Amino acid sequence: MERPISILVVDDEQIVLDSIQKHLRKEDYVIHCVLTPHEGLEKMKSEQIDIVLTDLMMPEIDGLEFMKIVKEDRPKLPVVMITGYATINTALQATQLGAFDYIAKPFSKKELLAVVSRAADLVRASESEEFKKSADDAVSSAGRERINAFRKIGEKSWLMLEEGGVVMMGVESSFVQSVGKIQTAYLPARGDEIRQGSVYLQIFSSDLSSHVVHSPLSGIVVEVNERVVSDPVHALQDPYGDGWIIRIKPSRFDFEIKLLGL
Repeated sequence: MERPISILVVDDEQIVLDSIQKHLRKEDYVIHCVLTPHEGLEKMKSEQIDIVLTDLMMPEIDGLEFMKIVKEDRPKLPVVMITGYATINTALQATQLGAFDYIAKPFSKKELLAVVSRAADLVRASESEEFKKSADDAVSSAGRERINAFRKIGEKSWLMLEEGGVVMMGVESSFVQSVGKIQTAYLPARGDEIRQGSVYLQIFSSDLSSHVVHSPLSGIVVEVNERVVSDPVHALQDPYGDGWIIRIKPSRFDFEIKLLGL
């Protein structure tokens, strides 16, 4: 059984804290609510915190400064900004400085649960070393020791060798996190030929910024994840599962794997 995710909520308005507690109380989360960043920092000393939700505009220390302090000790901790100033500039500033995402007041229960669920998935994915180890063992037993399951390639990609020499490719959760709110995604079509280093995935965020991923291998696309095509927002919440991108039949596997240092 998975342990409950612990969430710290920091907002100088009690009505906001009460609203978040009300929305999340029936979910499998442990909620800690405080009115100031100073209280939040103290709470983090005494409790295991997995996710932080913090107001952007607060007296003395604002949300961005609070996030900066938190990430000095916990750089991978997902921080969600709560803002009543939902302009592109403030949202982008928060995500560029390391926020997982933002949510604008007034928010619905559905909106809150969606962003918290994505952050919780990221936390659980980072803890799933047992799953990765078992996948690694399965690849090794098949005699493919040069490349392990979910082998990370750079900062954006992973790939996994499957039966029959087919390679599944996907993106790292940290990349999905950096994109922020996703608008749409463009993938190659089945039968397309892609080259190592060429762009094979393009994602547009809600502010129409373009984010691209380059292919780690050359080959022919044999399968495209239609979930990502039709609903990238939800599919990419699970980048190591339902959010895989494509499968290819590599054309220069041995040579290109050596170039990647695998």
